[in-house]
Amino acid sequence: MKLPEILLLAAAAGFLTIWIAEFQRTTFAESYWLLMLCLAFLLAFQFVRNKRLEREKTISPTIKQMVNDRKKATEPSKKPARKK
Repeated sequence: MKLPEILLLAAAAGFLTIWIAEFQRTTFAESYWLLMLCLAFLLAFQFVRNKRLEREKTISPTIKQMVNDRKKATEPSKKPARKK
């Protein structure tokens, strides 16, 4: 999860917490805007997350293969134990 996604999710959680406290103090109609802000940040989080996943999906397969080959090259090779 990237920083913008974390910030959007934290804002949504914060507005939900504030809405709960405000709802206990006032009526639903007076605290409705806080609930809508929470929902807006949740939808923005979904949008940013899906956009990032689409960008990652469009990376060329040859680049992915190159990255995987480099990862395998840096890992120590493990040989299976011989059976007698």
